[in-house]
Amino acid sequence: MSVFPLARIQIPEPQFSEPTLYVRSPAGTINPAGLLLAKDDRATFDTAFGVFAAGRWSRLTSIADLVVTMDISGRALVELIAYANGVETVIAFSEEGDAVSCDDIRAVGAESFYIAVTAREDGVIVRGGEWGTKTPPTRNVQLGVAITTFNRQEYVLATIDKLVALEAQVPSVHGHLQVVVVDNARNLQPNIPASAPVRVLPNPNLGGAGGFARGLIEFREGGWSTHVVFMDDDISLEPESIVRSISLLSYADSPDLCIHGAMLSEEQPWLQFEAGSAYEFRSVYPLRAHGRGIDLRHRSEVVRDHLEVDLDYSAWWFTVFPMHIGVDNPLPVFVRGDDVAFGLMHTGQHTVTLNGISVWHADFALKNNPSSLYYEVRNFALIDTLVFDDHKRWHLAWRYLGFGFRNAYSHRYASAEYMIWGMKDFLAGPDEWMKIDHSAKHDEIRQVSEEKAAPLSEELKSLGFTPPKSKPVRLGGFLLSPLLGGGRWIPKSLRSQNVGVAQIDVRAVGLAIRHDKILYRHPRFEEGYVCERDSKRFRTVQHEVFTTTWQLLRTYKKLKKAYRAKYPEFVSTESWKARCGVSN
Repeated sequence: MSVFPLARIQIPEPQFSEPTLYVRSPAGTINPAGLLLAKDDRATFDTAFGVFAAGRWSRLTSIADLVVTMDISGRALVELIAYANGVETVIAFSEEGDAVSCDDIRAVGAESFYIAVTAREDGVIVRGGEWGTKTPPTRNVQLGVAITTFNRQEYVLATIDKLVALEAQVPSVHGHLQVVVVDNARNLQPNIPASAPVRVLPNPNLGGAGGFARGLIEFREGGWSTHVVFMDDDISLEPESIVRSISLLSYADSPDLCIHGAMLSEEQPWLQFEAGSAYEFRSVYPLRAHGRGIDLRHRSEVVRDHLEVDLDYSAWWFTVFPMHIGVDNPLPVFVRGDDVAFGLMHTGQHTVTLNGISVWHADFALKNNPSSLYYEVRNFALIDTLVFDDHKRWHLAWRYLGFGFRNAYSHRYASAEYMIWGMKDFLAGPDEWMKIDHSAKHDEIRQVSEEKAAPLSEELKSLGFTPPKSKPVRLGGFLLSPLLGGGRWIPKSLRSQNVGVAQIDVRAVGLAIRHDKILYRHPRFEEGYVCERDSKRFRTVQHEVFTTTWQLLRTYKKLKKAYRAKYPEFVSTESWKARCGVSN
């Protein structure tokens, strides 16, 4: 009987810095041939990429049986181990070092399964293996991969190479993958084999929204794809993400199933930044990440069953959805929030995560600057207005005032100014939005020189983080800040003459009361910037925030009606083709 593949068991490259994401073997040595074991050495795949998430597969699919085939040279004991509620049980074993199986994973009731290999002689080489099933797939999955890029040649060329190799070499992927790279810079020149299912489409710089809209339209009109992957150009792809996505979708009980790939840290590959997100429009900052800060080297985090959480959207560093769900194109917001809106409207409620479906990405804290806040304020205002029927003017006013307060009172005046700019563009209404030259606008807002992470001087490198006060003191400082003019009304003799130091991704309101200068620095990299008290600039920002808030309160009902009426034109294929310069 045929065995259909579900997921691969991999040995990492020798140069990979965190092999325990794939395999645990204190005595084994990884070389180009695989994992080398001496007699009695043991290797276990109770790892982030090694375990089979039985609980999740049982809930999302009808698979009952498992067959695990190992690729091993030399005599070795192979054990299939089930983990459930802290108890581990050997379900099957083979002294031949080849296949082990389980006829009914539901009967076992395991949270996860993993493989253990014990060498019976010297020189055993473990090259990997494969999780499979005798159950035939219930769906034919044809996966279209859309990548949007703008001058990220190093990253995107590496991703293209991985996808080309994967499609050519892995039977479960071959013939099931097509790749469209939308080149917003129009300068990408990959060396693609003629037989590879990869196309590069030159496109005006319309941001991620424009690139992914172009890719989605191509796949929709091509009629080949059953599902689409949206993938950022500045990620390091684990190709197994594609393998497991195709497998899970091929067996999914629900035709609406969507998949969100976790984002791991490029700088610290074991660190999970996010495994899905929620969105709370009533909050000052609406994004809520699930699975943040998890160390995937810890065995306890990877063997237990991670129950599905309600996700509102999936970020577009790696997200998969069926074509019939993506009925609309993305909003024309350039960057920041296009994935949020699409998820809230189409995919979020159907989205799940799965171990091994992951990408590595640079720390977002190094990318955030005043220009990103422009997009967040402008675009999140649009999202709230379009998505939530019960969204009121007070909700948006509260968030906007919160943004303004926290930036102005923490000496981050450039951020506050760009925030105001973003709100003014939202208040201009949908007709003006449709007229925006997004590429020119982006070039304009990128000119900001303040509050952008840069290498620190030797003097600033020597400054450690200011010890935080107790939580009640910090809260008191936050509440007192407006009464004290953000510290301006405290005599200078009573303010600290030292530079306060805070993490780069916080708004240090309490610290700004006591310090005229604040160094915002990254906790792991020697990068950051200094913000300095400026009373005149503070007063101007404060006045602008209150003025635009009043305008928002007066005009929001009318704006909401106008934006909602314009939505079909915002996302229509015709309007996107016009922006992209594509003829019908």
